[in-house]
Amino acid sequence: MKFEIKPYVGVGMIKFGMTDNKIQEILQIEPEKFKKSPLSDVLTDAYPFCHVYYKENGNCEAIEFFEPADVTFQGNTLIGIPYEKVNRLFKELDSLLEEDETGIISFKYGVSIYSSDLQSVEGVLVFEEGYYD
Repeated sequence: MKFEIKPYVGVGMIKFGMTDNKIQEILQIEPEKFKKSPLSDVLTDAYPFCHVYYKENGNCEAIEFFEPADVTFQGNTLIGIPYEKVNRLFKELDSLLEEDETGIISFKYGVSIYSSDLQSVEGVLVFEEGYYD
């Protein structure tokens, strides 16, 4: 399944604000449910290629993708691609890009890129407005 990022709207057919049942219907897979951390009040849905995060009201607020997901942004594949290539792409698009030792966050586009060793992109988090507030 291919997932094109639509900044602050969603990814592919998944939109922020959807319920877990609607997302399960779209993906046609029953997820495992777990707490992302011991302090989590809300369960996370684990699919074979992503984790879906919900607010307390049960609406989707973020989706974290990893292999084998095919995630694209403006037609560019992101996961499994050299980190430097993806970093350059976002630096060209977002002058306020935040960067640390494991990746980048673009608040302009609602996207976070993760790479444990800054060699290859391992994960992409797509989030709604206010997710980090």
